[in-house]
Amino acid sequence: MLGVRLPPGLPFIFEIMAKSKKKKKKKKSAAPAQAATDQPQAVAVAVAESKVPKKRKAVAKPSVKERTSGTIDTISQFLREVRIELSKVTWPTRKDTIASTSVVLVIVILIAIYLGIVDLGLSRLMRILLN
Repeated sequence: MLGVRLPPGLPFIFEIMAKSKKKKKKKKSAAPAQAATDQPQAVAVAVAESKVPKKRKAVAKPSVKERTSGTIDTISQFLREVRIELSKVTWPTRKDTIASTSVVLVIVILIAIYLGIVDLGLSRLMRILLN
């Protein structure tokens, strides 16, 4: 992605993403059970009975301090990279900036004059047609 990093999202977004990953895993585990329905009933029952649910191990959630410290580290890394990228930018000189600004102002003034003349002509035309 051209070496540009996006800032990290808010912590609550990570929790939502983790929940959606769990749902996807559940859907994937449901797929073999659906494939078993294609087999004869006796085999499908045997397959369903052979799968004994495993007990889940308790996983310690990271504390708020750990989550925020990781977020702060990624934000500081992002800002360092922004500073490095901005140092690579070729900024225009004062003379170039003044020249391009004056061109823009002249074009805006010319377009404003043109639209004013067209508006004036159309309003007179409408006045003539309506009277």
